[in-house]
Amino acid sequence: MTPIDSDTQTELFDICIVGAGMAGATIAAYLAPKGIKIAIIDRDYTQKERIVGELLQPGAVETLKKMKLEHLLEGFDSQPVYGYALFQNDKKFTIAYNKNSDTQFHGTGLHNGRFLQKIRTDALKSKNITQLYGTVSDLIEDENKVITGVQYREKQTRETRSISAKLTIMSDGFFSSFRKDLSNNKETVTSFFIGLVLKNCLLPYPSHGHVFLSAPTPFICYPISSTETRLLIDFPGTKAPKKEEIKEHITQKVLPFIPAEFLECVKTSIATNDFKVMPNHYMPAKPVLREGAVLLGDALNMRHPITGGGLTAVFNDVQLLGNHLLAMPNFDDPKLLHKKITAYYTDRFHANTNVNIMANALYGVMSNPELKVAVFEYLAKGGDSSNGPISLLSGLNRNPGVLIKHFIYVALLCISHLITGKGNGGISKALGVVRDTFCIIWPLAYNELRFSSFFKKNTQH
Repeated sequence: MTPIDSDTQTELFDICIVGAGMAGATIAAYLAPKGIKIAIIDRDYTQKERIVGELLQPGAVETLKKMKLEHLLEGFDSQPVYGYALFQNDKKFTIAYNKNSDTQFHGTGLHNGRFLQKIRTDALKSKNITQLYGTVSDLIEDENKVITGVQYREKQTRETRSISAKLTIMSDGFFSSFRKDLSNNKETVTSFFIGLVLKNCLLPYPSHGHVFLSAPTPFICYPISSTETRLLIDFPGTKAPKKEEIKEHITQKVLPFIPAEFLECVKTSIATNDFKVMPNHYMPAKPVLREGAVLLGDALNMRHPITGGGLTAVFNDVQLLGNHLLAMPNFDDPKLLHKKITAYYTDRFHANTNVNIMANALYGVMSNPELKVAVFEYLAKGGDSSNGPISLLSGLNRNPGVLIKHFIYVALLCISHLITGKGNGGISKALGVVRDTFCIIWPLAYNELRFSSFFKKNTQH
C-alpha cells in the first residue's frame, strides 16, 4: 500500500476500474451511460485468444438483457445454443433448456476475444470513460487506511502516475495482483483444459453443447461461430501438460470416443498443433472488506469451467454491484458506499451458489467412473430428472435445495446399481461412492452455501 500524496493527485473519478477483461469492461459498459465518471486501466486492449468463457448459459444471456446489454452479443457471428447432447458409449440423448413452448431461453456460443472487444468498444464510446494504458503497481490509501486510488506505470512513457477515485474496482482476473490485499482467497488448480478449434465441423446435434462421458476423461464441445466449434478436453492434474503429453492424451483417451461426424476435424486440428492449454481454477469468494475498494469477477471467485458457468457468475456480479452503486445519489458518502459494497458481497453468495457448486461438483462426478454412468442414466429419465438439473446448469434456478436433491438422487441411483449388481461393484464399491460423494459436495457446500439462500427468491428470471 502506498500512502496518499496530495501533490501527485490529479483528476478525481467516481470509479477506477483495474482490468478491462470481461468483468471490468462489462461494468464499465453498464455504469458509464448512467453518468458515472470512470477511469479504466489495462496494460493491453488488443484482442485476446482464450479457450474458456465462450459459452454463455441462458442465465448469463438473461442478465445481459436485464442490464440492457444484450446488443453486445450481436455483430460477430455468435451462435444460439438451445440445450445439451450427452453421449455414453452408443447411447445419446438431448436436453433442451426450455421445458415447453412457454419459455424461450437460450445460451450463446461465441469467440471470447471477439465478445470482449465488442464490450470494450461499447463501453469506450461513452464520454464518461477515460481509457488508460498501464500496469497498476500499488493501491493508494489515506491516513485512515481508506483506499483512494491506484498507482500505475504508464505503458508508453514508463512513468509512474496515479489515479484518484472514490471507489476502486479490482477486476484483474485469474492472476490478480491485488487479491492478497482484498481477500483471504487461495486458488487451487483442479485440472487443465486443452482447447482446439474445429473448422467446418458437422456436430451430431447443431446448436447444442455436447458432453462426452464415455472416455476416461470428460470432454465437451459447442459452436463458437457459424464455421467453428470449440472442443475442450480435460487433462487431470496440477501440472500443465507438454506438447507430447497433449498429443498422447488426445490420441489414447479422446480420439477413440469421438463421433465419426467430426473425427477428421479433430485429427486435422491436432496435426496442425492448433491447441491451447489453460489451467482450471477453483477459488471460493472470501473477501476482506476495505473501504474504497471491491473485488469483481475472477479476481474474487473462480470455478471449474466445465459447466460454462463462468460468465453467468461474472454477469451476476456485475449486475448486483452495478445496481447497488446506481442506487446511490452520488459517490460522495464513503460510509454509504461501503454499505453498498458489503451488501454486494452478501447478495452475490445467493446469486452464484448453484453456479459454483454445480461446476466443481459436476467435474468431481465426471471424474468418478461409477457416478459418471449414474449421471447419464439419471438425466436420460427425462421429466424432473433432466429439467431440474438443466435449470441449475443454465443459471436460471438459484434454489440450492434443488441442487442438493438431484445430487443425492444421482448418488442413490449409483449406489443402488452397485448393490443390486447392475453396476461393476458391490457393497464395498457402494461405500466408496458414499465416501466420494461426500468428499465432492461437502467442501463446496461449506465454502459456497449460505443458509439464507434457502429462503430467498430462487429463480432469476
